[in-house]
Amino acid sequence: MKRGGASGRTPARRLAFIAVQILAVVLLAEVAIRVAAPRHHGLKMMLNASTDATEFDDTRTLPELMNRTMLGFSPGSVQYGFRLNSRSFRTREYDLGPAPDRFRVAALGDSFTFASGGLPHGEHWTTLTESRLAAGMDRRVEVLRFGVPDTGPKFQLRLWQIEVAKLEPDAVVVGFFVGNDFVDNQRVGGVLAPQQGGIGGGLASVSALVRVIRNAIRVRRAAPTGARGGEGWFDADEVQPGEPVPGYAEAFEPDRPTFRHEDFIAIEARRMALCLRSQEPVFNGLAGLVTSVLLELVAEVEATGARCVIMLIPDQYQVDGNLVDEILRAEGSSLEDYDLDRPQRELSAVLEAAGVEVLDLLPEFRRAARHGALYRPRDTHWNSRGNRVAADALAERLLAGEGFAPRALFADGLESGSAGAWSEVGGRD
Repeated sequence: MKRGGASGRTPARRLAFIAVQILAVVLLAEVAIRVAAPRHHGLKMMLNASTDATEFDDTRTLPELMNRTMLGFSPGSVQYGFRLNSRSFRTREYDLGPAPDRFRVAALGDSFTFASGGLPHGEHWTTLTESRLAAGMDRRVEVLRFGVPDTGPKFQLRLWQIEVAKLEPDAVVVGFFVGNDFVDNQRVGGVLAPQQGGIGGGLASVSALVRVIRNAIRVRRAAPTGARGGEGWFDADEVQPGEPVPGYAEAFEPDRPTFRHEDFIAIEARRMALCLRSQEPVFNGLAGLVTSVLLELVAEVEATGARCVIMLIPDQYQVDGNLVDEILRAEGSSLEDYDLDRPQRELSAVLEAAGVEVLDLLPEFRRAARHGALYRPRDTHWNSRGNRVAADALAERLLAGEGFAPRALFADGLESGSAGAWSEVGGRD
């Protein structure tokens, strides 16, 4: 009978030996990532986590700031059918400095402002808002898009300070998504702690290896959702920075779901936890942190003479009753456990009391939702119709604030004299 060596080990000892080897490899990979990350741009980008309590005050340049995000500083790269401009944004090229010959609007925000579910450039709310403003004003208009995925108000404040303030815009629109902007870059506790990913999110908060793997999967999934074959099926070789890629809009599949059904329900359930009545103290703490940042941003914008509008973007669970029913069944809870209007109600009350201009899209989206879907299938972002509703409401607000009566606003050949008129577009009733 042989003793010792691999052949003499019992099954339990062999499993233990394998487990120790795997653990050693994992620990070595963990150490290697942590040592290499400060010197490697790609690793630094992959270590980003929007749920970290992140401060950006130590960044001094745009590349430094952008490299703290999943997008990174990647001018000229193709993202969702658009070649990023020379400043790494999904918008047209611009020169630093004022533009006195035009009405300039700067849009700050997260993925809703960046790509809104990967929709083609011409269907995005910033592009549509620009065309509506141009139809209603007697000046040239440009709406510049400064959206960066997986970022919150802290990042947007620093982006204003480093880059956007230099453009001296006439108006700044901050797209605040209630689904995750209360927690992005904030310290979260209680039931809301796994807001951005359950157990995986918890592991990613302590392990660099898990975070890199998790973010790599997310980046892979983001290669444009709803379109055939990733980024390689259209010809982007001749496209200049700051321009949309021909062919993307034609090949985009707006009705193709992004997430598996169970994954989508889990994402929305975590976000709806923000409205749990039992979590009111946690929500109040997050709302206090967010409000202080937004008030600082608004004060800095208005100090330049520009107008600032906080546009509150509703989550799908707030406008889709069928989705709420599915979440309640999955969570084993009842509607009485939640206060679904709390995010907008509480944030608006504090901001408006401080004299901040707030555009709450929730009432308009609830009206429009009676006549058709506003979000892409299992995606969490708006579809083209949702972008139209938002653009019409925003353009009407901006025009009225500039002393123009909303007039001659067209899209798809239909006139809209108010935001409510767009609720009929694409309707089923």
